[in-house]
Amino acid sequence: MSRLCDYSKFDHVGSDTDDDEGNDIDENDVPSPASGGATETAVASSSSVTPAPSTSAAASVAATPTPIRSMTKKHPAIANRYIFTYDNQKIYEWEQSLEDVTVYIDAPSSEVAASHIIVNISHDRLQVGLKGYDRYFIDELTFDKVKAKESSWYLDGGVITIILIKCFRGQTWESVLRGPDDSVAAATTSSSSEEVEGNGENNNNAVSGVVDPFTRQEMQRSLMLERFQEEHPGFDFRDATFNGEVPDPRTFMGGVGYNH
Repeated sequence: MSRLCDYSKFDHVGSDTDDDEGNDIDENDVPSPASGGATETAVASSSSVTPAPSTSAAASVAATPTPIRSMTKKHPAIANRYIFTYDNQKIYEWEQSLEDVTVYIDAPSSEVAASHIIVNISHDRLQVGLKGYDRYFIDELTFDKVKAKESSWYLDGGVITIILIKCFRGQTWESVLRGPDDSVAAATTSSSSEEVEGNGENNNNAVSGVVDPFTRQEMQRSLMLERFQEEHPGFDFRDATFNGEVPDPRTFMGGVGYNH
């Protein structure tokens, strides 16, 4: 299977034809010319050469900024849940805890059985698709490493729920996936000397749909409160606030515990 770079709709993941095939013309659909003159006119028109754009016009097109196609935004009703969209289309919802990242994907149909769905979870990649088709709906690197053997998924109520266990407990994930492999490779190659292997701090410049700094602080606040509640079960930290920047829940005060 090959990855869909543009997140084709899940209900079209099994389509046998691509968009470019729709441009093929059936000879039966071409109207017969009324006379030989009409035929000559059509041939002359199709063989005409389109003049090249002027240098100034080409420069104007090149200077046009590329629109942002992927975006992560807050869920309007569920606290600490986020929605990843691509071209204004919802791809999945997700949330995280100290322990894991949970992804919610709408199945293509409520009648699809779990046995027809493919979910492959490796230490650094997530693949989601349907059996019998040559394309995955999702096939991308995860934000950081996961414990594949401890991760799981299930189908319930027309929603595919995927639970990715973080390799680095307490780490703040700013997105679930890192985008197309080619963009990740280009960004990580240019700054490979700055990235430390296995330190749980990936190069976020390569991540697709990464959140803004303010949202990252909100995520860290939620994880810090979860950590405080875990370490001090007799207290209620739901309304606790932080003065200044929220600390990293993974490394704060000697680091998060792994025995919970």
